[in-house]
Amino acid sequence: MIASLAAAWLAGACAWAAEPAAGLDADGVFLDMAKLNLGTIASEDDKKKYIYTIQLEKARLLRKTLKGVYENAFDLYRRGDFEGARELTGKILAVDPAYDDASILQRATIELSGSAKPYASERKLVDDRFEEGMALYRQGRLVEAVSRWEEAVKLSPANLKARWWLKKARGELADEHFRRGQKAYRQHRLRECLDQWYAALVLNPRYPRLMPALAKVEAEAREADANEKLQNALNLYSQGQTDESIKMLDQVLAAGPGNTKAQKLQAEIRSEMASQHVAQGRKLYEARKYDEAIGEWKKAVSYGYDQRSADQLFARAKEQMRREEAARRQAAEAAKRRAEEERLRAEAEAKAKEEAEAAAKAAAAKAAEAKPDPAAAQAVSDDNKKQSQQHYLAGMIYYQKGDYEKARNSWAHALQLDPSNSDAKTGLDRINNLYGGGR
Repeated sequence: MIASLAAAWLAGACAWAAEPAAGLDADGVFLDMAKLNLGTIASEDDKKKYIYTIQLEKARLLRKTLKGVYENAFDLYRRGDFEGARELTGKILAVDPAYDDASILQRATIELSGSAKPYASERKLVDDRFEEGMALYRQGRLVEAVSRWEEAVKLSPANLKARWWLKKARGELADEHFRRGQKAYRQHRLRECLDQWYAALVLNPRYPRLMPALAKVEAEAREADANEKLQNALNLYSQGQTDESIKMLDQVLAAGPGNTKAQKLQAEIRSEMASQHVAQGRKLYEARKYDEAIGEWKKAVSYGYDQRSADQLFARAKEQMRREEAARRQAAEAAKRRAEEERLRAEAEAKAKEEAEAAAKAAAAKAAEAKPDPAAAQAVSDDNKKQSQQHYLAGMIYYQKGDYEKARNSWAHALQLDPSNSDAKTGLDRINNLYGGGR
């Protein structure tokens, strides 16, 4: 009955705890949190941490459940129900194959299965484990001896003899690990020293003088690791890998926030990088690449540049961008106005040309209708011809000077004095054709 109840309990607990946290509907979990007024988790890092916390809680509950089932299995074992104990330990190991106590108990139940006298067989099994441990101990095989005595103690917690020899062997193993750690420390192999001394601490948590020694070596190991990372950071910086160098220094400071060397080096690197980005931003500003300049100044801020000074640079660049944009709009509007004026002027000139051509055609038609009478031409006096020629010459002078109005008047007067003056008529026709008869 106990075995069936424990198995059912274990099956239910394992079905819940074995569910992978990655399969959880994380968004649904976070929405439920919001319903409970616990807020929401937006960033991926926070979500991962939250799910990892769930995993840890599941693992804790699973360990607690397995411990309860193991206690039931051990109770069955003490009662002589080896089959029931083996069934429960098999279920425990199916969930957690590294559960050592369950492995020990299962091996014992297999060896004792079918015994006619379970209690006598159990005592004999424990005695055999103890004797095996003694034999191994005499051969100097302490680790194996400890393993046998641990099994004897697990199967029979009240066996004082096995407990005493287990404690003695563990103490000797702890001494051996401590001596190896001392040797490694003298050879400046700090990590190996720490491994040996921590092994000694596991075997004997009250090992004398071990905790201060561990604290000292850990401090030395941290300092050595920090110095190594500092050197790597310098090498990365010399190779131009600035971001990697700063990340390395961040690791040093995370391990030892009070490391003045790392603080000073990081401050120098950040200051230099900030200055470089500020200078590059100024060059881009002078080249009127304002957006790129602002980007450089933002990078400078990320390296520790003063935010107030950066804000002033941002404001200056944005103001210059605004002014240049306004100037571009004004220039575009002025060009648009000039184009419109040019269009109107062209239209006016075309219209004037059309009117001049029409006037010229009308004047030609009128001249054709009013051809001078040859008899009247003969009647022109010599004096009028002379004056007509003088007015023609005066018109030529005005024409060459560009005073076309006076040239027109002179030639018109010359024709009045002598309608047969073909030169004056030709000049007048030319002005009328080019500039219109109405001007």
